[in-house]
Parts: sequence; structure tokens; C-alpha cells
Amino acid sequence: MPIRQQLVASFHQKYRQSDFWINCVLFGLLGASLWPVTMWIAQTANDQSRILNALIVLAAASILLVRFGSVTIERPLELNLAARRALLTAYLLLGATYLTSSFLHTSWLNLLIIPAYCCALAAAIRFIFGEGTLRLTRTVAGTLCVFLLLSIFMQPLDWPLRSLAGQWSGYALERLGQSTNLGLIGQETGPPMLILLVNEHPFHVASECNGFGVILTSLLLALMLAIHQRLNMFKLGLNVLTAAFLGFAFNTLRIVIIVLLAPSLMEHYYLMHEIIGGLSYWACLIVVWFLFKGPTRPEIA
Repeated sequence: MPIRQQLVASFHQKYRQSDFWINCVLFGLLGASLWPVTMWIAQTANDQSRILNALIVLAAASILLVRFGSVTIERPLELNLAARRALLTAYLLLGATYLTSSFLHTSWLNLLIIPAYCCALAAAIRFIFGEGTLRLTRTVAGTLCVFLLLSIFMQPLDWPLRSLAGQWSGYALERLGQSTNLGLIGQETGPPMLILLVNEHPFHVASECNGFGVILTSLLLALMLAIHQRLNMFKLGLNVLTAAFLGFAFNTLRIVIIVLLAPSLMEHYYLMHEIIGGLSYWACLIVVWFLFKGPTRPEIA
């Protein structure tokens, strides 16, 4: 039976039961309390294309896990044990967030609202679709939690990543016989500009060149697959570090290719920049997906 029909049939069975509506109220109150987090995610994705792209990739990867991961619908619209645990955890974390912000005034504990949000999302999916989504929700909620936490630190990591990208790109270009020099140029207003000088041609190593987007997305894909495959902590950490290195390497390769092509394609520089950026981004994610055995066919029971 199709999923929609299963949900409709289950609703017709349960809508006369008081427990069903009590559960809906519990989820409604939790959703209202966490609505500011939803708005923050939407605003951040709107302001930062890298965050939006990462969300799209995670959504697409989740769809592949649903498609090939043998997800089943079991007793939908029921507050099963897995949904109850996730719901209770979400309320406890949310309560801890409000208590610490009111009495302790420790801002770093406010980050608890992010795992609360992810637990609430997992609880809602388990409630709607049943216990057959346990493995999927654990995978997606864990990955989303890490994604949101890392997104907060994007700004502090900007300059270190930009500096590394400029240094390694300059080193690679020198190995290819180019003359390079990396330095800062001050501005009257705003922070200084990081300039990579290649054969006397200046290239601005801007914030978009820090590789945060491809590094973050590669890291998250590796994490998602490691959680889904139930790898131990050592293998999980190794996969994540490898994916982060691949993201950094592909970003460096992107900068090198753009710099080498720029002199002959200066009239179409921005178009070339976007094409090379897109190709390197998706090539890296495809490599990560296949390297860490992302599913491409249904699992054999």
C-alpha cells in the first residue's frame, strides 16, 4: 500500500482516540518553541549559498538512503518507544536551554537548542512513519545536528581556511612553473584583502575561496554514511578527516584551474569561475559518496 494511503488509513483509525490528539499537542508545542530555530536556519541558508547547497546535498543524500535503505512504514501515527524517547530528549534539552539562559547566563549552553531541534525532528518522523524509520532518523538527525553546530563557526574559520587555500594553491602553482606571491593589501574600510599574485596577475582570495562549503558538505556526507553503516568511532573519525581533506584538496584544485585558465578566458571569467566551481564541488561529493560506499542500489536483506 502506498505511504499516503497508509497514513490516511491510520489517521481514520486513530483520530477518535484522545491519546492521538494529546501527542499532536505535544508536538505542536515543541514545534512552536523551536520555530525561531527553523527561521534561523532558513535565514542562514538564504544569506549563505554554501549553507543552502549543503542542505540540498543532505536532503538528496537522505532521499537516497530512503530509496535504497529498506525503510518501511510500521504502525504510523503512533508514539512508539523510539519516538517517545526522542520527544522526551527534545523537551529535556529545550528545558535545559531555557533554564541555563535564565539563571546561569552561559551562552555556550544555548547551543543545546540545536540537538533539541534535531531530536524533535527525529521524534516527529518516527511518530508519523513508525519505527521502521529508526535507523534513518538517527542518521539524519545526527548529521543535521553536526551541520548546524559547524555552521555557527563558519565565520571564525574563514580566515584560517582562506590562508591555507592561498598557501597550498600558491605551492601547487609554483610546482607547475608559475611565479606566485601571497600577501595582504589593506583597505581604507573593512578587513584587508588576501591577494595571490601569479605571474604579476593579482587574484583576490575571497571568502568564497575558503572551501568551507565543499569541506563541510564532504565531511557531513562521510559522517552521514558512517552513522548509517554503524561504524565504530575510530572509523567514523578517519572517514570524516579523509572527507575534509578531500574537500580541501578539491577546493585547492579549483583555485589552481581557475588561475591557470583566467589569462585566456578573462572576458568570460565569472562564467568560467562558476563552471569550474560547480564541477569541482560535485566531483568531490561524488568521490566521497562512492569512496565511503554510499548506497546506489537497494540493500539485500
